[in-house]
Amino acid sequence: MPNFVGLRVFLDSNVLFSASLDEGSRFQNFWRIPGVVPVVSQYVVGEVTRNVRFAGHDTRLASLLLRTQIVSDADVRLIPPNVALIAKDQPILAAAIAASVDYLITGDKSHFGRLYGTRVSGVYIISPADFLDQYEDRFPD
Repeated sequence: MPNFVGLRVFLDSNVLFSASLDEGSRFQNFWRIPGVVPVVSQYVVGEVTRNVRFAGHDTRLASLLLRTQIVSDADVRLIPPNVALIAKDQPILAAAIAASVDYLITGDKSHFGRLYGTRVSGVYIISPADFLDQYEDRFPD
């Protein structure tokens, strides 16, 4: 079994939003896998916060953020020139690259889907379901 100490996973806004939306969300497992460190950027926090609409949601978001490493936003010029992304997604990938995370976890199939299963500047891009399916045996009982 590989050592998971310090495995850093950058969560896109859609993953953090979904995890905080519902107490029973499968995406809350990112905070339950031993040795996995969820990471988000200021940009991600801002996107999610703007879309929270009710009290239980904001409470769950605050609780998750207490257990999340929050990194600074990064210059989008970190993205290799051969990787085309729409403007609103560039800060996500740039922050993941700058933070030197192991994975970028995103459910945005329309913009990141063609990058699933690839590495961009050392960051492996994967869907949340694929990551959780791959590592579900690591969840505590």
